[in-house]
Amino acid sequence: MSSDLIANLNEQQKAAVTLPEVSSLILAGAGSGKTSVLISRIAFLLEHRLCTPAELFAVTFTNKAAREMMTRLQAKMPLNTRALWVGTFHGLCNRMLRLHHEAAGLPVAFAILDMSDQLGAIKRIMKANNINEEVLPARKIQNYINKQKEEGIRAKDIKPYGFGERDLLRVYEIYEKVINREGAVDFGELILRTYEMLLNNEPIRQHYQDRFKFILVDEFQDTNKLQYKFLKLL
Repeated sequence: MSSDLIANLNEQQKAAVTLPEVSSLILAGAGSGKTSVLISRIAFLLEHRLCTPAELFAVTFTNKAAREMMTRLQAKMPLNTRALWVGTFHGLCNRMLRLHHEAAGLPVAFAILDMSDQLGAIKRIMKANNINEEVLPARKIQNYINKQKEEGIRAKDIKPYGFGERDLLRVYEIYEKVINREGAVDFGELILRTYEMLLNNEPIRQHYQDRFKFILVDEFQDTNKLQYKFLKLL
């Protein structure tokens, strides 16, 4: 690797950057240079032709971190960033769904609901179905729906454990039908729909399993159950 690319790294960081082709977990505390190591690792893999930009999949948790990674990578080496799959879980899943919208059961120009849009949709459903928000707050339903999706659980898979969950589940069931009819996805749906598409469509799953030679995950300890299952599937 070019000496200037690792000149500012300590011995432990250099060891992480130049690891052989093995699965590895890097343990590092706050302020210890995790981002620099991750960026240098990507540069190392590309410079040594261990993969092409299109064969590398790198996930981070915020758009800010993803933009910083791309900017710093471009500063290190000439790079076609369009070919790179570097971004957040939501961003990368959105990209995959746009490419395979038919297989995912979505329209070509599907809409993405942010948290405010999602809450508004839940409130409209509650009003249309005479569900009193003073008894069952919309935000409680929103949290319930998002928690289920983070676990990879659809409404049809839930057996309510009591009267309280029956009301929550009822809204979840209606909510799923409404956003499907409107051709929309919320943030949780981006990952869940992508996971289900890969799980149920062997040619697409095989394509990405063969394509990505290296998968790098920033802040791996923060992955939820569905994100972990998605990564394992790849």
